[in-house]
Amino acid sequence: MYKLRPILKPYYDNLEKGKIMGMKCQDCGDVVWPPLPTCQKCGSTNLDWIDLGTEAVIDEIRFEDSSVGGDYTFRKADEFFVSKEPYCVCVGHFPAGTHQFHAALYGVTEENKDELTSQLPFKADAEFIQLDGGFKSVGFRVRK
Repeated sequence: MYKLRPILKPYYDNLEKGKIMGMKCQDCGDVVWPPLPTCQKCGSTNLDWIDLGTEAVIDEIRFEDSSVGGDYTFRKADEFFVSKEPYCVCVGHFPAGTHQFHAALYGVTEENKDELTSQLPFKADAEFIQLDGGFKSVGFRVRK
């Protein structure tokens, strides 16, 4: 029988230290973020923590006003973001990861979105987002 390991506490504890952790399958090598208790490729529960660094590759920009329309997950999460700085949704991956993710991307404006889109894929730095309730989440910021 599988023994469920706590994932949320170590993950959020590391965010407070400025570290983004994912899970690496020791059986097939798959790496996923955010962390999950089972491998998304082979189903194994033989997973270990891996430090993904604080840089991601942005593969796609989904520019839309974060206060209207768009991805429901982000509209709901937006209620809990302490900062109300505008962001858009991006699709990206960590250099050490094997899966794409969706995340908030800061620094994209109506004025620069076409230029940034023409530069895809590009690297972005992690942005630790303070949430109501005293914990953090992860987004990314366009490099200047």
